[in-house]
Amino acid sequence: MHNSISDPETATEYDSCEQREFIGDRGDYFLNRIQGETGVNVSACYQCERCTNACPISGFMDIKPHQIIRYVQLGWRIRLLKSSTIWLCLSCEMCTTYCPNEVDVAEIINHLRMMAARSSITPKEKSLAVFHHTFLEELIKSGRVNEFRLMRAYYSKPDILHAKIKNGTFKQELQLAMTLLRKGRLKLSAPKSKAVKEIQKAYFQTRGEIS
Repeated sequence: MHNSISDPETATEYDSCEQREFIGDRGDYFLNRIQGETGVNVSACYQCERCTNACPISGFMDIKPHQIIRYVQLGWRIRLLKSSTIWLCLSCEMCTTYCPNEVDVAEIINHLRMMAARSSITPKEKSLAVFHHTFLEELIKSGRVNEFRLMRAYYSKPDILHAKIKNGTFKQELQLAMTLLRKGRLKLSAPKSKAVKEIQKAYFQTRGEIS
């Protein structure tokens, strides 16, 4: 099977041993870390590419799902955390569903996204990264996400409103919001979830901030 990852013509800036040392990989350290933190047997992947073929947006990704897994195996941490893929992923789990070896590709991508969010690396997809942070902030506040409050908080973030106006999406989203309001499909507020404390605990446990 043709595998672009190993082709000399398509070698990346992190392919050399020197670059692997630079990104902090020590042998299988990164691979073992990811497998330990997620419980996913990344080593079981044999690059059949079914995950990529099943992904509805793989054509927009800079690193395809099967390459994500291979890069984890090789310890290319920085390239993974700098990728667009971890922010573009829809979490539809089609990749995981179609994996013949039951490698949870979606969980790996989600874990990498959380690692990137906690790092000092500038996200390649800034607006999506900001939305990710805002979504989690709103979830932690009340245990559920109200669409109106979410978007209000999102648009209040630095540069987001300006960027939306500039690319023309603000008007489209405003029109959609008004349509949803008229049809009663968009609520301006929502009560806190009764399980808010449990949700907060689960969130902070995932981040490793509490045991």
